[in-house]
Amino acid sequence: MKKLVALLLLAAVSASLFTFDAAASESTAYTFTQSVNKEWIRTQDAYMPSGALLNGGELSSPNDLFIYGQKLYIADTEKINEEETGRVLIYDTVSGDISVIGSGFLKNPTGVFVNDEAVFVADRTEEAVYKLSHGGEILMKLSRPDSYLFSEKSQYAPTNVAVTKDGIIFVCGMGSYEGLMQFDKNGEFQGYFAANETEMTFTDRLQELLFNEEQMSSLLNRIPNPITNIDISDRDLVYSVTQLEATTLWSVASQSENAVKYHNMAGTDILSSELIEGEHNFCDIAAYKNDISFAVTSTGIIYEYDGSGNVIFSFGGLSTSGRSGLFGNAVAIDVDSAGNLYVLDKEQALVQFFYPTDFADTTHTALYNLSRGDYQDSEDDWLELLNLNGMSFIAHQGYGKLLYKQSRFSEAAEQFKIIKDKESYSECMWEIRNIWLQKNLPYLIIALAVIAAVYYTVRFLRKRGVIRPRQKKSGRFSVLFKRQCSYLTEMMKNPFDGFYYIKRKQHGGILSATVLYILTFAVYILDMFGRGFAFTMIDAENTYLLSVAVMFIVPAVLWVTGNFMVSAISEGEGTFRAVYTATAYSLVPYLILGPLAVISTYVFTLNESIVVVLLWTAGVAWSAVLLCISVKEIHNYTVKETVKIILLTLFFMIMAVIVCVIVYLIIQQTVIFIKDIVNEVAYRVEM
Repeated sequence: MKKLVALLLLAAVSASLFTFDAAASESTAYTFTQSVNKEWIRTQDAYMPSGALLNGGELSSPNDLFIYGQKLYIADTEKINEEETGRVLIYDTVSGDISVIGSGFLKNPTGVFVNDEAVFVADRTEEAVYKLSHGGEILMKLSRPDSYLFSEKSQYAPTNVAVTKDGIIFVCGMGSYEGLMQFDKNGEFQGYFAANETEMTFTDRLQELLFNEEQMSSLLNRIPNPITNIDISDRDLVYSVTQLEATTLWSVASQSENAVKYHNMAGTDILSSELIEGEHNFCDIAAYKNDISFAVTSTGIIYEYDGSGNVIFSFGGLSTSGRSGLFGNAVAIDVDSAGNLYVLDKEQALVQFFYPTDFADTTHTALYNLSRGDYQDSEDDWLELLNLNGMSFIAHQGYGKLLYKQSRFSEAAEQFKIIKDKESYSECMWEIRNIWLQKNLPYLIIALAVIAAVYYTVRFLRKRGVIRPRQKKSGRFSVLFKRQCSYLTEMMKNPFDGFYYIKRKQHGGILSATVLYILTFAVYILDMFGRGFAFTMIDAENTYLLSVAVMFIVPAVLWVTGNFMVSAISEGEGTFRAVYTATAYSLVPYLILGPLAVISTYVFTLNESIVVVLLWTAGVAWSAVLLCISVKEIHNYTVKETVKIILLTLFFMIMAVIVCVIVYLIIQQTVIFIKDIVNEVAYRVEM
């Protein structure tokens, strides 16, 4: 995100160095989108600036705008004789006519919303929301609610308003941490809606236990961020944006919470993306058709989102020179039915107008055709978008959804794999597996029946002596290896006796232990790199094999060495050979269950991930238990002494890593110092 901001600001600064006006064929700020790796990349221009409206001094200190038909409604505040006076300026984009309503009773209007019935204006100074006729007459005034649902300590300073088709009025206010204030069509307060949340940390929970009520009330970090602005979609659902840095510096209101939200009737955020890409300083949001939305920051960066919360485009930026397409202080945004954007600039006191390019129109058409099931036309559009930008996340995602809707699951899975969408990929694999089972289940049952019949027939004939196993001569090495490896079963059944016999050198050995280490390492590598895509734990394409190998080898070496050294000074009876061998045998459960977990990732989907998790967890947990038992039995410790030795061993491992890091840094700095001296001497010699 910081990279995108830097790129947009760089583009804005570069553009501000020029003084000529923008032509219709050029863009003053680059358009960005997200790549398949969720990185910001430049793409074709999505929106072009087309001049400014009301740039002749008609506005004084505008705060909000709303588009209704062909008219712009702008909440504006003037200062006359040191007193604030508010108004709603109405600008007809067709005729250019200007009219004003609300003069005389509005003081500082900060929000405006218009529907067929009325014009709603939020006035922060008057602490009221006005419902006006289109001619400017007051139809209703929503003052501070006189309701038991509204606390006496709650602030009532309305900053914006939005109204549903059913007449439900939502009001966001300064300091309204409880959420949006909800009124019915008659102005009766109904309660709060869609409040933000705070993240409860360990410190917070500790404070709840130790602090009294007065101390708790003084904690500012318990106050959630108030919603900054809202809009209503064509489905009568509420969009909201929150300035996550709008509260005090000490506020820790969940920064993991999304600044952009789309609320259902219960107030729950329904955007499917886990983390909505964007900024923390959003000031307004505008709803468009097909669940597309536009959000703008105070620095003038505009984000366009699809119905899932994925970024479609981002453009705009900050400019102090009045450059077309860039902003001094953006405060509001809205979009008309044709997809044209209008952004209100408070600093420059004007409205900038943007029109969508063919590239943006194609993207919107593709999304619309996909949503209504017109797959043929939608496919052509998505393929065109992929040809224009093959790294676009939104293009691969849209094309993948299209293929899924057409039951082309294998092709869809490849698209979702490109954008690393594990959930959608898993859904494709579910369908692919079902199709495979429908085609091959009868043959699979027959094959299993044949195998079972052959197995039991051979077993029966061997018991009758009809078939005798072929005798093979084995060498000494082979016999020793088989004897050591066959002990694995006994070890799993009775680990206490098993480790005792390893200690006595009656079973196990360096050879079998080394083989077990090698096999376990191979299983570990398979676990890291060989899982099915939906269950991958690392990004295999961007991860080095050596770094993963070090994560296995270093802990294993430090454990064996550390456990032997710590036990040697703590009256432990185990030798280095016994520790080395017992540790290897402790890894057997993971060695057995690890491959099964990996194989299961190709059979099961995320809906059945419990099977994979249980197999993997059972292998790791069982190995950990055996490792603890091995310490106890090899060194002949009590349970208390075993816990102590294990903790000391772990401490040794941590300290060993720290020492190695310090030594590495010292060596690195020494090498740099010597190089600097050599370069300095060489430079003086040349002089």
